[in-house]
Formats: sequence, structure tokens, C-alpha cells
Amino acid sequence: MGGTEKSMELWELDKFLETAVSKKHRTVNLSHRGLTIVTKKIEDIKNARSLLLNHNQLLMPPEELCVLTKLSELILDNNMLTMIPSGIENLNCLKVLSISNNPLVALPDSIANLVSLRSLWLVGCQLASLPASLCKLKHLKKLSVKNNDLSAIPEELCRFQRLEWLCLDDNLLHNLPSNIGDLSHLLCLCLNKNKFTTVPEHLQNVENLVSLYLRHNLLDDVPDDTIVALSFLKCLDIRDNNIHQRPKKWIGVDYIVVDSEKD
Repeated sequence: MGGTEKSMELWELDKFLETAVSKKHRTVNLSHRGLTIVTKKIEDIKNARSLLLNHNQLLMPPEELCVLTKLSELILDNNMLTMIPSGIENLNCLKVLSISNNPLVALPDSIANLVSLRSLWLVGCQLASLPASLCKLKHLKKLSVKNNDLSAIPEELCRFQRLEWLCLDDNLLHNLPSNIGDLSHLLCLCLNKNKFTTVPEHLQNVENLVSLYLRHNLLDDVPDDTIVALSFLKCLDIRDNNIHQRPKKWIGVDYIVVDSEKD
């Protein structure tokens, strides 16, 4: 189906929100509505647990939603936001926050006060750095900062106590913090499309790591001692590097995936 979606008028938005209030909707879906602003009426959806505002044209951060203290999920992907809403730290029940594909450039420290957060999605936000204060998110299990402009990760971010899945794909990284082993619950680490010339040696200290993805980097080899040190992995994917075939000495090292084994 082609054509342009009709933008929701503000009176239509208010009517939609009135219905959500009267029916006590727990999920309020305002995605793909062509919204450039939200009205103050959004403050009335007190029973909402999930608010979807993705794929609109929001320019100004909708601060009105920061009074919705029962929200557990907030989706703001694919707008034109340059800032995170002021007061977002008031959403102390929030477990999932996704602000991907907005030109944020930087993150405020206030995001670290979302004490219940489990998943944080910051894909394609033009971020050149991450605030060290993020380490305060003690319950965070999933973090994606894919497709940004990160050239380094602060050591403080290795203090996440419960992080299980970390995606750093499509950045400018060539090394990792020496204390990466402190991520004792990390199971999956995605480092595809970066600038790594070697497998970071400190990864051997991430004792519960299961899967490590290093596709589309600048690897020429994986030294024998690294292979031995990472033998606890179930998958080391190094396809799309400068290693085009499995060396004979890797026969029997089944956890390493190279180009010659593409489907």
C-alpha cells in the first residue's frame, strides 16, 4: 500500500486519549500518527503501563508524559528528538525505554535515575560518548547503543551488575575497558562493524560469556593463546574480516565461525 499516512489532528488526539482514559487502557498506541506535539491531555492516562509514540515527527521532548509514573514501557523511536524529556527520572516504574533513531547526540545524567530499567535501546542516536552515570542502572539486563559514533566505552559501564546482553555494533571502537570482566552476568556481546584489529584480550575474563560477535572488523588472525583463553565460548563469529578460511590448526575448534562456513 502506498501513499502518505494522514496526520492526527490535535482534537483527534484528545478524543483518542479521552477514550483511553474512560476505558482504562493499559497500552496506549500513538505510533505512526504524524504527531509533531502531544497535548496536555496525555497526562490523564494514569492507568497506562505502555505508551508507544514511535514513528512520529516529535521535535520537542514530550515532558507531559513524565507524570505517568505507572509506565513500565515507553517507546519514542523514530522521531526527531534532540533531547530526552526533562523529568523522565520520575518514571520510577519504567522497565523498557527505547529512544532509537533520534538525533540525541548526548544523554543526560538523569536517565541513570530510572532505577527499575531492564532494557535500554539507543540505536542510531548520533552518540559520541556515554555518561559514566549509566552504571547506576543496577537492574539493566539489555543495552543497545548500535549505530552511533562511540570510539570508547567508559570503565564505569562495566559495573552493570545484571547486564546479560550488550550490543555495541556499528561504532568506532578498537578496544574495550580493561575491567570488562566485571560484567559477570554478560552472556552475549555484539561488536560487529567496529575497528578491532585483535580480539580484546580482557574478554577472557568475562566468565559467563556465551556468544561473541566480531563480524566486519579488521582481524587478520586470532592467536593461539586467545583461542585457548576463549574456549569457554559457544560461539565466536569472526566472519567478514580478513580471515577467509579456517586454518588447519583450528580443526576441532568448533566454536569459531569463519567466512568459509557461511550458509
